[in-house]
Amino acid sequence: MIEEQEETGWKQHFPTYSFAKRDIALEEYKTAAKSLEAEERVFLNALSIAALAAAALGSLAVGSLKKLTDLFLGIVPAPLTLLVLLTLVCGFSWVGLRYFADRQKAIAYASRKVIILRRMLGLSYGTLQLVLPNWRVEGADEPHAVFLFPGWNTYVAYPYYVLAGISCVVLFFLLASLQSAVAESIPIGALVGWYGPVCISLGWALLLAAVYRRALLDTHERQSLLFIKMFARLLRLKLVHNYEYIIYRATLACYEYQRLRVDLSTLKTLLVFIEDRQFFRHRGTSIRGIARALLGLVGMKRRSGGSTITQQLVRTLFIMQPTKLVRRKIIELLLARWFHKVVTKNNQIEMYIASVRFDRTVYGALAAMHYFWGAVVNKPSAAESFFLIERVSNVRSLLLAEKIIQTAKAAITMNVISLEDSRALVALYDDAVSKGKIVDRDDGLSKLKSAFLSS
Repeated sequence: MIEEQEETGWKQHFPTYSFAKRDIALEEYKTAAKSLEAEERVFLNALSIAALAAAALGSLAVGSLKKLTDLFLGIVPAPLTLLVLLTLVCGFSWVGLRYFADRQKAIAYASRKVIILRRMLGLSYGTLQLVLPNWRVEGADEPHAVFLFPGWNTYVAYPYYVLAGISCVVLFFLLASLQSAVAESIPIGALVGWYGPVCISLGWALLLAAVYRRALLDTHERQSLLFIKMFARLLRLKLVHNYEYIIYRATLACYEYQRLRVDLSTLKTLLVFIEDRQFFRHRGTSIRGIARALLGLVGMKRRSGGSTITQQLVRTLFIMQPTKLVRRKIIELLLARWFHKVVTKNNQIEMYIASVRFDRTVYGALAAMHYFWGAVVNKPSAAESFFLIERVSNVRSLLLAEKIIQTAKAAITMNVISLEDSRALVALYDDAVSKGKIVDRDDGLSKLKSAFLSS
């Protein structure tokens, strides 16, 4: 990504763009479609050639193994000849898989370009998903519906099965022959028997699978995320399917604040102070927060979530079953570590403000401003920022007076807000309670007024 291009101007969802000259865009669409067709043809032709070459190489290596070793016996020792063949087979399969990974990337990006141009030209198959599947280029409305690696049971994995299968068989016979050739000087055969060649061949297959899968990781994918998804399936915890699309939409939500010229500086400061004061020091998870949460569970400390800003964000964006507390917490911790590596701290804060729940069915600070105040506040004050951040995840819309007083006094002590801000804060809660936006069950408003208006 070119940073200069990334930083200029504000961004919007691609279907909302319009072309001044549609004829040029149409020609570009035709070119992209032809490019996609050409890339698919190259992929299939290369797969056929690779299958033939691998089969021929395997047949030569296995069928003529004795002739080759005897032919060079006076010049090159038999074990060295076998090692050369081993290197040739392994190198061919390794390079071949890397090539097919590059070709698959070209196909995926060409497919995404076709989808983008099609949507920008005004064509959508949204109501025809039963006829044209929305996970293929023929009917997709979102470019991220086309995965770089859609699965091990799709055509994308065929090159792996061909090259890994043939190379492992050849590897087995070569290793067995090598084991026999060195049997006199190194009695390894008596120690491992046929288990050695089998285990090494299977290990090679797994290594090729890891290499191929890693070569097809998407922008924010990492091998740790693949493990997390597998672990979540074992725990039977449902996560979102398309991580790239979720991050894309969360990023677009951040760009909306730029478009509306909403100043997030005070919101960011209060967010870090209230939710996670160690945010800029940890790597997505906090040992102190985890310990505090555990102590709360056993009754040794006031019960609190113990979740960092990153944990709360990944819970909102990626976890679809938040009620499964223990399993959710485990996956949440793992996702937070991954998310810390792929998204910067500043972007995490902006995504948090733009995405998390501020009240029941109210997601994002813009929606929260409309909900509580009826309009967008372009430069939220310290009191307004405190009010919004305190409302995060309060799904029952309750006025938690003790918590508010404790947090506000700590903010005053640390000069995050002023005493005047605390008085404005009371007015905001008074207004929200009078409008029915917040429920005051325990006369919490009187406690707030007593704490901040009487001084």
